[in-house]
Amino acid sequence: MYKYNDLIDRNVLVTGASGDIGLSICAEFLKQNAHVYALYNSNSADLIQLKDTHPQGDKLHIIQCDLANKDAVTQLCEDLNQQIKQLDILVNNAGVVRDSLFASMSFEDFNTVINTNLFGTFTLIKEVLLLLRASESATIINVASIAALVASVGQANYSASKGALLAFTRTLAAELAPRGVRVNAVAPGMIESKMVKKVSRTVVRDTISAIPLRRLGKCEEVANTIAYLSSTASSYIVGQTIVIDGGMVMR
Repeated sequence: MYKYNDLIDRNVLVTGASGDIGLSICAEFLKQNAHVYALYNSNSADLIQLKDTHPQGDKLHIIQCDLANKDAVTQLCEDLNQQIKQLDILVNNAGVVRDSLFASMSFEDFNTVINTNLFGTFTLIKEVLLLLRASESATIINVASIAALVASVGQANYSASKGALLAFTRTLAAELAPRGVRVNAVAPGMIESKMVKKVSRTVVRDTISAIPLRRLGKCEEVANTIAYLSSTASSYIVGQTIVIDGGMVMR
């Protein structure tokens, strides 16, 4: 584990915290002795287990919030303003998938993915911006996907949302960097997770064969990169997307 002393006691807000990658992000920041505010939408069981078993579990604060609901996001931020004076790190990890070929994709499925993955991120950043600007060195990390960079059949909605998120990241970085807020993104490839276990074994084998490292990524590898981007070790990195895919897009 890499230790970043500047992350000790920093306030971190992580969305999509109940998924496998989200849990790893929370666990990594707890290892760094940060205060973690973990947002989930529908299932908190794994977060509760993390809080109960992690040596720094007392620093994990579990909060329910539907990011697609603007009123809920506004209420969340009002509550945060009562608890903390500044937000140092925001990790926008929440995301949903509604996969199907474009010809059979419903408007509802397209709209749901865009609302959560893109508009939910926009709304949350708008609401917490003052808390971020109260920090001396705030960072925002948006979690996208290699689906934003290469064709991903059956994911027109997801690809669109993540591609837009990368463009959003670059422009937001240009606007906020002069005000002391660094914005970057990560784009994970296929990562070992419960979601991937639902994917056809044939698809997984074909994907691994296209990865130079010949394996899937680990949630911890995504979390480690996010911790690095959150620390002063990356203080001159702004508006960038770090691809975490074992080299697949490179080919």
